[in-house]
Amino acid sequence: MRIVAIDFETANRHRHSACQVAAVLVDDGVVVDIVHTLLDPEGEFEALHMALHGIRPGHVAGAPRLADLWPRLDALLASADRVIAHNAAFDRGVLEQTLARHEIAPPALPWECTVVRARRLLPHLPDHRLPTVCAALGVSLTRHHDAVADALAVVDVALALDALAEDGGRESAAA
Repeated sequence: MRIVAIDFETANRHRHSACQVAAVLVDDGVVVDIVHTLLDPEGEFEALHMALHGIRPGHVAGAPRLADLWPRLDALLASADRVIAHNAAFDRGVLEQTLARHEIAPPALPWECTVVRARRLLPHLPDHRLPTVCAALGVSLTRHHDAVADALAVVDVALALDALAEDGGRESAAA
């Protein structure tokens, strides 16, 4: 089973303002490829977003746009049986709206959301933010709001949720 976990950080409140991306390809539980880079969001940075992830305009000077990276990222995503994200609606929106900005049609992908799955399998948690879910599952999250760290953690969260679903039988692994 090939899984790609994807995570975006944005420069501002607009979903088309991707300033960092990471996509982690896992084949049968082993990380086999990571695509990650800062991105030129082609727009302004907002203070709240810079405070969250620490990425500033100077960091992305000369960085590629998502459109420049798209052939490699598209190939990686197309190879996946599952594309996962924590709050997939956000990451899917960032991908689709940033691609639309460049007049690139987004691919149909087999999206899965670890927030949705965590809510079903771990209803007792006070919230289902990535750090909370990671702590509950014993998953390491080294630097929340760094796309690489978040994507790597999402892989482990998804695999832990798969195991929990198999053990508990309360949810299908293909949620």
